[in-house]
Amino acid sequence: MSGNERYFNFPIQLLNGFMGDSVGVLQRICDYAVYDHYLKLDQGTKAQKLKAVERYFGMILHNSNNSYAKGEALRRSIPVNSPKVGINRNVWFDYCKNHKTDFEKISLLGFLAIKSIVQNKTYCKVTNRFWLSRMDGLIKSVSKDDELSDEIKKYANRWQLTKIKEELIISWGLVHYSRFTRGFYVSFKLSLEDLIYQAEKKRKSTLIKQKKFEEKVALNRVLDRIKNEPP
Repeated sequence: MSGNERYFNFPIQLLNGFMGDSVGVLQRICDYAVYDHYLKLDQGTKAQKLKAVERYFGMILHNSNNSYAKGEALRRSIPVNSPKVGINRNVWFDYCKNHKTDFEKISLLGFLAIKSIVQNKTYCKVTNRFWLSRMDGLIKSVSKDDELSDEIKKYANRWQLTKIKEELIISWGLVHYSRFTRGFYVSFKLSLEDLIYQAEKKRKSTLIKQKKFEEKVALNRVLDRIKNEPP
Protein backbone atom coordinates (compact mmCIF):
# COMPACT_ATOMS: atom_id res chain seq x y z
CA MET A 1 0.00 0.00 0.00
CA SER A 2 1.44 3.35 -0.98
CA GLY A 3 1.48 6.26 1.44
CA ASN A 4 -1.06 8.14 -0.69
CA GLU A 5 -3.74 5.46 -0.50
CA ARG A 6 -6.63 6.15 1.84
CA TYR A 7 -9.29 3.78 3.11
CA PHE A 8 -12.68 4.35 4.66
CA ASN A 9 -12.67 1.83 7.51
CA PHE A 10 -16.07 0.75 8.77
CA PRO A 11 -17.90 -2.08 10.58
CA ILE A 12 -19.25 -4.83 8.36
CA GLN A 13 -22.85 -4.12 9.43
CA LEU A 14 -22.88 -0.99 7.25
CA LEU A 15 -22.87 -3.16 4.11
CA ASN A 16 -26.46 -4.21 4.77
CA GLY A 17 -28.75 -2.95 2.02
CA PHE A 18 -25.95 -2.13 -0.41
CA MET A 19 -27.53 -3.82 -3.43
CA GLY A 20 -30.70 -1.74 -3.08
CA ASP A 21 -29.12 1.60 -2.14
CA SER A 22 -25.41 1.53 -2.86
CA VAL A 23 -24.94 5.30 -2.77
CA GLY A 24 -26.76 5.61 0.55
CA VAL A 25 -24.66 2.83 2.07
CA LEU A 26 -21.45 4.37 0.75
CA GLN A 27 -22.42 7.73 2.25
CA ARG A 28 -22.98 6.12 5.65
CA ILE A 29 -19.60 4.42 5.31
CA CYS A 30 -18.03 7.81 4.63
CA ASP A 31 -19.80 9.42 7.60
CA TYR A 32 -18.59 6.65 9.89
CA ALA A 33 -15.01 6.93 8.61
CA VAL A 34 -15.04 10.72 8.93
CA TYR A 35 -16.09 10.60 12.57
CA ASP A 36 -13.77 7.70 13.32
CA HIS A 37 -10.76 9.57 11.94
CA TYR A 38 -11.86 12.77 13.67
CA LEU A 39 -11.56 10.98 17.02
CA LYS A 40 -7.91 10.22 16.31
CA LEU A 41 -7.00 13.91 16.06
CA ASP A 42 -5.78 15.53 19.27
CA GLN A 43 -5.30 19.18 18.38
CA GLY A 44 -7.50 21.93 16.98
CA THR A 45 -11.11 23.04 17.16
CA LYS A 46 -13.91 20.92 15.78
CA ALA A 47 -13.87 22.89 12.52
CA GLN A 48 -10.08 22.55 12.23
CA LYS A 49 -10.25 18.81 12.86
CA LEU A 50 -12.94 18.35 10.23
CA LYS A 51 -10.77 20.25 7.73
CA ALA A 52 -7.91 17.92 8.64
CA VAL A 53 -10.19 14.95 7.98
CA GLU A 54 -11.01 16.37 4.55
CA ARG A 55 -7.34 16.78 3.76
CA TYR A 56 -6.56 13.26 4.93
CA PHE A 57 -9.20 11.68 2.69
CA GLY A 58 -8.65 14.16 -0.16
CA MET A 59 -12.27 15.24 -0.35
CA ILE A 60 -14.57 18.15 0.44
CA LEU A 61 -17.57 17.32 2.60
CA HIS A 62 -20.77 19.08 1.51
CA ASN A 63 -21.80 19.45 5.15
CA SER A 64 -19.03 18.42 7.51
CA ASN A 65 -21.09 18.99 10.66
CA ASN A 66 -23.89 16.81 9.31
CA SER A 67 -21.41 14.09 8.36
CA TYR A 68 -19.89 14.34 11.83
CA ALA A 69 -23.29 13.97 13.51
CA LYS A 70 -24.33 11.01 11.37
CA GLY A 71 -20.96 9.33 11.88
CA GLU A 72 -21.20 9.82 15.62
CA ALA A 73 -24.68 8.25 15.69
CA LEU A 74 -23.53 5.29 13.62
CA ARG A 75 -20.51 4.68 15.83
CA ARG A 76 -22.67 4.73 18.94
CA SER A 77 -25.21 2.32 17.44
CA ILE A 78 -22.70 -0.37 16.42
CA PRO A 79 -20.68 -2.47 18.89
CA VAL A 80 -17.05 -1.32 19.01
CA ASN A 81 -15.71 -4.87 18.64
CA SER A 82 -17.51 -5.45 15.33
CA PRO A 83 -15.37 -6.79 12.47
CA LYS A 84 -14.24 -3.98 10.20
CA VAL A 85 -13.06 -3.66 6.63
CA GLY A 86 -11.70 -0.81 4.52
CA ILE A 87 -12.77 0.42 1.11
CA ASN A 88 -10.20 2.29 -0.96
CA ARG A 89 -11.29 5.92 -1.43
CA ASN A 90 -10.80 5.62 -5.21
CA VAL A 91 -13.12 2.62 -5.32
CA TRP A 92 -15.54 4.50 -3.07
CA PHE A 93 -15.62 7.51 -5.45
CA ASP A 94 -15.97 5.23 -8.48
CA TYR A 95 -19.00 3.45 -7.03
CA CYS A 96 -20.53 6.72 -5.80
CA LYS A 97 -20.22 8.66 -9.02
CA ASN A 98 -20.53 6.02 -11.75
CA HIS A 99 -23.35 3.65 -12.64
CA LYS A 100 -22.61 0.08 -11.60
CA THR A 101 -24.36 -3.10 -12.65
CA ASP A 102 -25.69 -5.47 -10.03
CA PHE A 103 -22.83 -7.83 -10.80
CA GLU A 104 -20.28 -5.06 -10.20
CA LYS A 105 -22.01 -4.28 -6.91
CA ILE A 106 -22.11 -7.88 -5.72
CA SER A 107 -18.45 -8.27 -6.73
CA LEU A 108 -17.49 -5.35 -4.50
CA LEU A 109 -19.53 -6.87 -1.68
CA GLY A 110 -17.81 -10.21 -2.25
CA PHE A 111 -14.40 -8.56 -2.08
CA LEU A 112 -15.15 -6.58 1.08
CA ALA A 113 -16.72 -9.62 2.73
CA ILE A 114 -13.63 -11.75 2.15
CA LYS A 115 -11.35 -8.93 3.30
CA SER A 116 -13.36 -8.66 6.51
CA ILE A 117 -12.81 -12.38 7.13
CA VAL A 118 -9.14 -12.57 6.16
CA GLN A 119 -8.19 -9.33 7.96
CA ASN A 120 -4.39 -9.37 8.39
CA LYS A 121 -4.01 -13.14 8.11
CA THR A 122 -1.88 -14.55 5.32
CA TYR A 123 -4.69 -16.86 4.27
CA CYS A 124 -7.81 -18.47 5.68
CA LYS A 125 -10.57 -20.92 4.92
CA VAL A 126 -14.07 -19.60 4.20
CA THR A 127 -17.45 -21.25 3.66
CA ASN A 128 -19.87 -19.93 1.06
CA ARG A 129 -22.54 -19.28 3.66
CA PHE A 130 -20.21 -17.26 5.91
CA TRP A 131 -19.07 -15.32 2.87
CA LEU A 132 -22.67 -14.56 1.88
CA SER A 133 -23.49 -13.59 5.46
CA ARG A 134 -20.69 -11.03 5.50
CA MET A 135 -21.92 -9.67 2.13
CA ASP A 136 -25.22 -9.14 3.92
CA GLY A 137 -23.57 -7.15 6.70
CA LEU A 138 -23.82 -9.96 9.25
CA ILE A 139 -21.10 -10.72 11.79
CA LYS A 140 -21.80 -14.45 12.07
CA SER A 141 -22.79 -17.02 9.50
CA VAL A 142 -26.48 -17.75 9.10
CA SER A 143 -27.54 -21.37 9.58
CA LYS A 144 -29.43 -21.51 6.29
CA ASP A 145 -29.67 -19.44 3.11
CA ASP A 146 -33.27 -18.42 3.84
CA GLU A 147 -31.97 -16.25 6.66
CA LEU A 148 -30.18 -14.02 4.16
CA SER A 149 -31.83 -10.91 2.75
CA ASP A 150 -33.58 -11.35 -0.59
CA GLU A 151 -30.99 -9.22 -2.38
CA ILE A 152 -28.16 -11.50 -1.25
CA LYS A 153 -30.05 -14.80 -1.23
CA LYS A 154 -30.43 -14.66 -5.02
CA TYR A 155 -26.65 -15.19 -5.29
CA ALA A 156 -26.64 -18.21 -2.96
CA ASN A 157 -26.08 -20.80 -5.67
CA ARG A 158 -22.98 -22.42 -7.10
CA TRP A 159 -23.20 -20.74 -10.51
CA GLN A 160 -23.45 -17.18 -9.15
CA LEU A 161 -20.80 -17.69 -6.49
CA THR A 162 -18.39 -19.16 -9.02
CA LYS A 163 -18.88 -16.11 -11.26
CA ILE A 164 -18.16 -13.76 -8.36
CA LYS A 165 -15.05 -15.69 -7.34
CA GLU A 166 -13.77 -15.65 -10.91
CA GLU A 167 -14.26 -11.88 -11.06
CA LEU A 168 -12.42 -11.39 -7.77
CA ILE A 169 -9.54 -13.53 -9.04
CA ILE A 170 -9.30 -11.63 -12.34
CA SER A 171 -9.95 -8.07 -11.16
CA TRP A 172 -9.55 -7.83 -7.39
CA GLY A 173 -6.35 -9.73 -6.62
CA LEU A 174 -7.93 -12.73 -4.92
CA VAL A 175 -6.00 -16.01 -4.75
CA HIS A 176 -8.41 -18.93 -4.39
CA TYR A 177 -8.19 -22.70 -3.95
CA SER A 178 -10.92 -25.27 -3.27
CA ARG A 179 -9.83 -28.79 -4.26
CA PHE A 180 -11.51 -31.45 -2.09
CA THR A 181 -12.29 -28.96 0.67
CA ARG A 182 -15.39 -27.91 2.52
CA GLY A 183 -15.39 -24.25 1.75
CA PHE A 184 -12.45 -22.60 0.04
CA TYR A 185 -9.08 -21.09 0.86
CA VAL A 186 -8.37 -17.44 0.08
CA SER A 187 -5.43 -15.07 0.28
CA PHE A 188 -4.41 -11.63 -0.90
CA LYS A 189 -0.76 -12.18 0.04
CA LEU A 190 0.25 -15.67 -1.11
CA SER A 191 0.91 -16.94 -4.61
CA LEU A 192 -1.43 -19.65 -5.84
CA GLU A 193 1.26 -22.27 -5.36
CA ASP A 194 1.90 -21.20 -1.78
CA LEU A 195 -1.83 -21.15 -0.99
CA ILE A 196 -2.22 -24.66 -2.42
CA TYR A 197 0.74 -25.78 -0.30
CA GLN A 198 -0.82 -24.42 2.89
CA ALA A 199 -4.24 -25.87 2.08
CA GLU A 200 -2.93 -29.34 1.21
CA LYS A 201 -0.65 -29.38 4.26
CA LYS A 202 -3.59 -28.54 6.49
CA ARG A 203 -5.75 -31.15 4.76
CA LYS A 204 -3.08 -33.81 5.30
CA SER A 205 -2.81 -32.85 8.97
CA THR A 206 -6.60 -33.10 9.32
CA LEU A 207 -6.65 -36.52 7.67
CA ILE A 208 -3.89 -37.80 9.97
CA LYS A 209 -5.81 -36.57 13.03
CA GLN A 210 -8.97 -38.24 11.73
CA LYS A 211 -7.13 -41.54 11.17
CA LYS A 212 -5.65 -41.41 14.67
CA PHE A 213 -9.09 -40.74 16.12
CA GLU A 214 -10.60 -43.65 14.20
CA GLU A 215 -7.74 -45.88 15.36
CA LYS A 216 -8.37 -44.89 18.99
CA VAL A 217 -12.10 -45.58 18.66
CA ALA A 218 -11.41 -48.97 17.06
CA LEU A 219 -8.88 -49.86 19.76
CA ASN A 220 -11.34 -49.03 22.54
CA ARG A 221 -13.97 -51.22 20.90
CA VAL A 222 -11.53 -54.12 20.63
CA LEU A 223 -10.50 -53.74 24.27
CA ASP A 224 -14.16 -53.74 25.29
CA ARG A 225 -14.72 -56.91 23.26
CA ILE A 226 -11.76 -58.62 24.93
CA LYS A 227 -12.91 -57.45 28.35
CA ASN A 228 -16.41 -58.84 27.80
CA GLU A 229 -15.33 -62.17 26.35
CA PRO A 230 -16.04 -65.15 28.58
CA PRO A 231 -12.93 -66.64 30.24
